[in-house]
Amino acid sequence: MIIHFIHYPVSAKRFVEPLVNILNSAGFDVEMWLENRRTLADFISAISCPKQFAEFDISANPLPAIMNIFKLTRRLKDVKPSAVHCHQSRASFIPLFSALLAKVPVRIYHNHGAPYLGYKGPKRWGLWLLEFFNCLFSTHVLTVTPTIREKMIESRIVSEKKVRCLGAGSVCGVDLDEFRIEKFNGQMRDKERRRLSMGTDDFVVLYIGRPFRRKGFGTLLEAWKIFCQLQPNAKKILLTAGCDLKDIVESAGLCPTGIVPLGYVAELHQYYAACDVVTLPSRHEGMPYSLLEGAAAGRALAASNIPGIDSLIRHNQNGLLAEPKSPKEFAEAFNLLYTKPQLRMELGANARKDIEKHFDRKICGELLIDYYYNIGLKTKNDS
Repeated sequence: MIIHFIHYPVSAKRFVEPLVNILNSAGFDVEMWLENRRTLADFISAISCPKQFAEFDISANPLPAIMNIFKLTRRLKDVKPSAVHCHQSRASFIPLFSALLAKVPVRIYHNHGAPYLGYKGPKRWGLWLLEFFNCLFSTHVLTVTPTIREKMIESRIVSEKKVRCLGAGSVCGVDLDEFRIEKFNGQMRDKERRRLSMGTDDFVVLYIGRPFRRKGFGTLLEAWKIFCQLQPNAKKILLTAGCDLKDIVESAGLCPTGIVPLGYVAELHQYYAACDVVTLPSRHEGMPYSLLEGAAAGRALAASNIPGIDSLIRHNQNGLLAEPKSPKEFAEAFNLLYTKPQLRMELGANARKDIEKHFDRKICGELLIDYYYNIGLKTKNDS
């Protein structure tokens, strides 16, 4: 058996369940272990792949962490998996250490992003140490982008021999059956805009994320104010999915002109169809799915020039890169995409081509299956 560890049910549903299903379809014996967070019961109930519950999210209190290590080690000794495959930085420490104590022969750490890159001082070093120990406890390391792999090697977290990035990156790619391009063509764009009470000529920017500092939420709001000053007469809308009006007021003091807060949104396809641009001004990221899915929808991208995102966006080819923490550069990017609709369309078309070439879920699944074979993992038939 191979166990995939992922603590957060939303990430489990979006990123890890597709991998578990792909691997089981290929003949491997795989199940998911996640935390049973009762506030996210809907996501947990929607996970249909084989799953079990465990407690392994790291915390500042050492006593619960020690108890979780003890309990998880005992469970792993009983189950005797051939491998563990642990996802995300803070959720991997306890499973990897427990698997080491339980003498699980193959321990894969799948880094979804390197948060230490977005900070300075003690927090940076604390996050660096977390990555270092995750890699130390593992036998194999994967990253979701080539540039994060390079940074982790450069930062002396992991050796070049131990760490891999499969293909162009991503955790599980994009399901292009779900993201068929005809769902996002001009006709669907106009249809969704009418349904959402937006004009067909409006310039619409979509942000998907929580109102967190690390996501550059304050940068986004300030950039939007500057853009509105550059184009005072333009019909423009900023959609914020994952942020409500209260979040915007708390960050900006008031809700700037043209912002439509959507709050939590379970189904995003209609907003990808309605928008012109997908933006993400984060300070650190892995391979963000808002940008992957925005590219799959054929939309221009405007995002931070940071490790991770720079593996997806090629400046002036399939999107625009701006410096994180620079509202002025993001405002200029919005202004360029507003004033040059042809450029916007070209960037979006190129972004879609890149998804088809590098990030199709079928391609990502085949790369992971080959990787498993190459490190000696076997299917049920081979065992």
